[in-house]
Amino acid sequence: MAKAGMRRPDPKAPHGTESNKITHFKKNERPPVPEIQGKAKTGKKKAKPI
Repeated sequence: MAKAGMRRPDPKAPHGTESNKITHFKKNERPPVPEIQGKAKTGKKKAKPI
């Protein structure tokens, strides 16, 4: 609800992040990195290379 002295915005008008501009992101061509498994994932020691 609008406070005293504030303009009431039109609910049909776009506001905030709502707009007709679409962001174009390039698709990631690299494969995902394999996830560390086992104790190496939760421990504090450095993990050995795979």
